[in-house]
Amino acid sequence: MKRQRRGTFLLLAVLIGILLLVGCLNSTGKATKNSPKSGEVKPIWDFKYDPPITITTGIVDENRPNAFKPGESLTDNVHTRWMEDNLGIVTKFDWIVSKFDDADTKIRLALAVNGKLPDTFSAEGDILKNLLKADKLLPLGEAIEKFAHPKLKEVLEKYAYTMTEVTKDGEIYGLPLFSAGDEGTVMWIRKDWLEKLSLKPPATISELENVLKAFSEQDPNGNGKDDEVGLAVSLKEGPWSWMGQTDAIAGAFSGQMLSTFDIKLFWNEAENGNLVYGAVHPDAKKYLATMASWMAKGYIDRDAGMKDASQASDLAVKGMAGVMFGPFWMGAWPLGDTVKADPEADWQTYPLPSGPDGLRGKAQKPLYGIYRVFSKDFKNIETWFAYYNKLLAKNFGPKDLYFDPRFTQGYHEGYDYVIKDGKVITVDFATEGVPIDQWPLADGSSIDVRWMLYPLTGSAPTLPYMNADAIKKLSENSDAVVRTPIEQVIKGLNSAQLAAAGVAITEQGLEIPNRYHGPLTDGMEKHGVFLQKLGTESYLSIIYGEKPLSYFDEFVAQFYKNGGDVITREVNNWYKENKP
Repeated sequence: MKRQRRGTFLLLAVLIGILLLVGCLNSTGKATKNSPKSGEVKPIWDFKYDPPITITTGIVDENRPNAFKPGESLTDNVHTRWMEDNLGIVTKFDWIVSKFDDADTKIRLALAVNGKLPDTFSAEGDILKNLLKADKLLPLGEAIEKFAHPKLKEVLEKYAYTMTEVTKDGEIYGLPLFSAGDEGTVMWIRKDWLEKLSLKPPATISELENVLKAFSEQDPNGNGKDDEVGLAVSLKEGPWSWMGQTDAIAGAFSGQMLSTFDIKLFWNEAENGNLVYGAVHPDAKKYLATMASWMAKGYIDRDAGMKDASQASDLAVKGMAGVMFGPFWMGAWPLGDTVKADPEADWQTYPLPSGPDGLRGKAQKPLYGIYRVFSKDFKNIETWFAYYNKLLAKNFGPKDLYFDPRFTQGYHEGYDYVIKDGKVITVDFATEGVPIDQWPLADGSSIDVRWMLYPLTGSAPTLPYMNADAIKKLSENSDAVVRTPIEQVIKGLNSAQLAAAGVAITEQGLEIPNRYHGPLTDGMEKHGVFLQKLGTESYLSIIYGEKPLSYFDEFVAQFYKNGGDVITREVNNWYKENKP
């Protein structure tokens, strides 16, 4: 009965959405050009506002490469024109800045002088907290119920914890910008090096150490120099990062996940049922002891503590490291570039290694972070949802009621795709015989047209694990018939990526989630930066052997003494009220 009621609710929501989007009036009382004729029911995707509705926003323009054709810009491009001509939606920028700090400054200034905020923009942390405190945001509960795509509503229900940071007095004031969540850590190893040194893929931490030793000492790149290390890793930002991380090492020793770079990650449930910051849990010693041992033996680059994720990958790409942990997509970039240094390079993924007690684990990539929020004065929230639903539906294909068939082959011909002899071409235009004057850009690359779509939504509309079924289907049978845009994207992965994605999905059950999903607390705001610096520096000092392992206990004492006790109390007060 519960499932039936939920299905009925979703069906009613879709029908209500159809009536709202194709009916004669929107919330501002403006007629739409698509008002159906008597007896005609227009599809839900087919709408246009007349007169046009303007939505203002503010954005950080990082000057991305391949974002626009010559003569086009963020404010005037094929997509902004398409939106106005086809949807009757005009995008206006209240401000465009080049740094996220500058965006925060814009919002703080508006709050300080009670100035106008853009209709929609992104917010997180103390900015979000201050916006809520100042009562500057639009409540969204009713709008979500009336206008949101059913798949979005399902996700908001399933991952309700993602809303706690934007919930005040029972009302919702923001939408989480979800990540796909399927980029969890996999173990990449140079298969050609394993074969050259007659090594088997490591199944345990002990076996992994043997591989690291051989890679570091037996000249697998064959240049006669002692220039290899076993593990390419970034330690500048602590145990957890977006690439070159060591979360799988921590997960082999404990169910406690570690981060020193973000005070909101990772809070784990301890034996007594309370949340504890993973970086100060006693189990972290096992991770530190292993990392310190590998550093001392030369299995890790001595400069790892100064390298971010991209810099760490350089070592692997240059053929000077044979193991690296990171997402499945690394099989194209950056690891795909290793063939430039060694044409025989063959990176493959293998199951994560287990620890001495048989444990295996990895961090669950946070499914959300920043939020999309709306000014309290915004009058056209249904228009925003109409646009958002259209972009979200692009992932699911023609069977989705919100899918715009004008996006069937891509977003804009001559930008993200070209048609030649009836065939849709998205890459390798020269190889496919596309005349140069038809290439999206003179260098043969396609326009990153997705960047044009982000200003009103904050990022590409994505839902947690929405790629999982497609990955499973195509990793099991790469020749399977492709039926949705998501499957088309997965089909486009190279063989190493697809195999790695398959491994990531099979190991999804190993993910260790962060248990704290509340707002930036007062203690975090006051002490967080110092504690993050203290944690990262303390970990590095132990890993580099500058301090003994016993120094960990002193670090823990300093953590609690300098605000960690306050934050732990705040986190657990929140957990008592929000524990699932």
